[in-house]
Amino acid sequence: MLSLHLFALFSLTETVADLTLALKIFVLLSIISFVWNHLGNTPFSVVIILGVSWFVLFDYWKFFGGVYLLYVLLTMGISGILVDFFFVSQMGGGGEAKPVDSAVDLAVRQQQLQRAKQMHAAQARPRRMMR
Repeated sequence: MLSLHLFALFSLTETVADLTLALKIFVLLSIISFVWNHLGNTPFSVVIILGVSWFVLFDYWKFFGGVYLLYVLLTMGISGILVDFFFVSQMGGGGEAKPVDSAVDLAVRQQQLQRAKQMHAAQARPRRMMR
């Protein structure tokens, strides 16, 4: 029984270690991409990449890992979900009209749109003038 719990614990810590390694690889690729885009592929940029990578990946990983993960989540659109969840959902319930309240409302809007198209087509038709 104890060995089963230890196996689950080691499995979980190995998974976290693997995810940390994958995140560090993405951070390293981001650093390389950023430096090469701004400085080009020069010996100076290689020195900058090595220095920044050592600083970010090993010395202060506890801080930069979380910041980078938050940055990736925000750039992938998670921020839109968070804003909808925390702010927009709190503003509802004031009797605001929805874009489409029901199927009847949708049918009425479609009929109005069809009438407007027919009127526009009738006005755009060329008329013959009598001489």
